[in-house]
Amino acid sequence: MRISSQTQKVSELTKLDLLDRANQFIFSTGLNDGASKLCKANMKYGLAQMHLIQEKYGFEPKATFISSPDETISRNKFRWNSGLGYGGRLNWGEGGETIIFLNVKPNCCGLLVGGLKEVPDPYDLIKKIDDVKSTELYHSDILINWDYGISNHFINCFETKNLSDLDLPPYIFLIHGSAPEFRDDNEYGAGLYIDKSKLLKEQSVEVNTKLGKQYILLDSEAKSFLKIHNQALKFSNSKREIIASKLFDYGYDIICNQPHQFLKDYNNMYLGSNCTDTSCSIITSDIFPTTLRADISAYLFRGKKSFSMTTLRNEKFLGRAENLELVDTLTNAYLLPHGGGYELTDIEDVLDILEYKHQRYFVTSLKTNTSRLKIIRNVGELQFEYRGRDVILKTLQLNLGEIVARLNPLFSLKL
Repeated sequence: MRISSQTQKVSELTKLDLLDRANQFIFSTGLNDGASKLCKANMKYGLAQMHLIQEKYGFEPKATFISSPDETISRNKFRWNSGLGYGGRLNWGEGGETIIFLNVKPNCCGLLVGGLKEVPDPYDLIKKIDDVKSTELYHSDILINWDYGISNHFINCFETKNLSDLDLPPYIFLIHGSAPEFRDDNEYGAGLYIDKSKLLKEQSVEVNTKLGKQYILLDSEAKSFLKIHNQALKFSNSKREIIASKLFDYGYDIICNQPHQFLKDYNNMYLGSNCTDTSCSIITSDIFPTTLRADISAYLFRGKKSFSMTTLRNEKFLGRAENLELVDTLTNAYLLPHGGGYELTDIEDVLDILEYKHQRYFVTSLKTNTSRLKIIRNVGELQFEYRGRDVILKTLQLNLGEIVARLNPLFSLKL
C-alpha cells in the first residue's frame, strides 16, 4: 500500500488539520454515549500519529478505526495515553505490510464457551478453583498464571435459551481470560507489552510525532513479534481449555473459544471486538459470545460479514468511505461486539480537549447538570458500569450477526 503521488503529505499539515483528517478515518457504530464520545475524541490522536508514521516509512497514511457497538474507553493508562480507545478493529494496511504498532498492546484475551448437561454447584466450583490455584499447571513448559480474578475476567454459568436449530446443551459456562504469561520477556523472547518488555523496547523503533509517541516494529522484527504473538494466542486459548477441564472434570463440550483482543495479521488489531472472519485460521468457529452485565443475559451470535452496502448507506459511511478509498476495508470489517463495554455513569459529552506538556485533558459535561464540567486526564479512574441490551439492539440493527441463543445468568464467580 505505497503512497500515491496524489496523496497530500500529512507531515505538512498543521496539528489541527492532522486531527481533523484523522477524524475522517473513524467509522463509529457506538452508542454515542459519554464513553463512546471519549473514545472517538482520543482515537483521532492515535490515528493522526499513525498517519504521520505510515507516511514517514513509505506506507499510505490511512490507518482506520472501525468501532463495534461496544465502543468505549480503554482503562489501560499506557494504551489510552497513546491515543487509543477500545471496542473495534484498528487497521493500518492490507495485512501483509511488515509494520506493527506496539502501543495497541495485544494481550490475546478471549472467551471460552462451554456446554454442560447439569448446573454446577457453586460451592464445589469454588473448591475446585482453590485446588487449581494451589497447583502448578503448565502448558508448553510455561507456568499458567491464574488471571480470572483480575480486571473483568470471570467464570460465569448460564441456562441456555436456544433460539436456533443448533444442538446446544441446557447449561453453558463462560471463561474469560488472557495471557499475562507473555506480557514480559519470556522463554520465547520479547514480551507483548511495550511498557513491560525490556527486549521488545530494545527491538522497537521509538517514533516521536508532534502529537505523541508510538513504538513500532518493521520487517524482520515485525515478523518475529507476530510469531510470538501467535504462540501467545494459542497458549491463551489452550489455557482456558485446561482450566475448564480442571473445573468441569466430569465433562463439558467446547462450543467456541474466541479471542477478542489480538493481532489478526501485521496490520489489523481487534481491540476488544470479535472477529467474524472464519476464513482466518485464528477463528475456528462461527459462534461468538457477547456478554453484558452479570444481571443481564449474555448472547451467542452466528457471525456475518460486515458491513453490507445497505448498512454503509444507512450509517452515512458510504460517501466518506468512497472518498477515502476504504469501501473494501469496511465491507470486510468482520466485527461483532464481545461485550457491553464500559458505560460512564456521570459523563454526558466531550466539549473540548486541553493539551499541556503532551498530556490531554478532556473537558466533559455531566449528565446531572450539563453546565458543570469534569476535566479528565486518566479515564481509568472514572466510575463505570457495563452497558446493557442497547448494544445487542444496535448489533442487530447493523446486521452484524444473528442471535442463536440467549444465556440466562445463574451465577458469576470472580475470585
